[in-house]
Amino acid sequence: MQLIIIKHRLGEYKPYSMEPLKINGTTDTPKVECNLDGTITLSGKSLTEDPLTFYKPILAWVMEVQAEIITVNFQLEYMNTSCSKEIYNLLMLAKENKSKKKLLVNWLCDSTDEDSIEIGKEFESMLEVPFNIQQY
Repeated sequence: MQLIIIKHRLGEYKPYSMEPLKINGTTDTPKVECNLDGTITLSGKSLTEDPLTFYKPILAWVMEVQAEIITVNFQLEYMNTSCSKEIYNLLMLAKENKSKKKLLVNWLCDSTDEDSIEIGKEFESMLEVPFNIQQY
């Protein structure tokens, strides 16, 4: 049911063609790199007031990518609650991608950032996907 809701929110949005997706980071949005080998990397801060608009092309991209292994790398210094919902949706769509055979999630966080460590563990439990939680 949740996957249907996510797809409905995306509407008819689809990438024009399956190409790598790169979005430069700002003070409020993460740097994003989505490569055709199935590697997705988000780094920086995710504080945008309109997370659906920011994450929409990323969510659409992850639904369409054709890769046997999807690897999602997170190195987020901070994310607000509304952005965490879109990050969860991103992971849900990666998990449900029909072409993938394996999903790898690398969650990198500051060893003193207990909130980030806890969020990673919560996502891991909710999605029932093992996370590689690395502290630096």
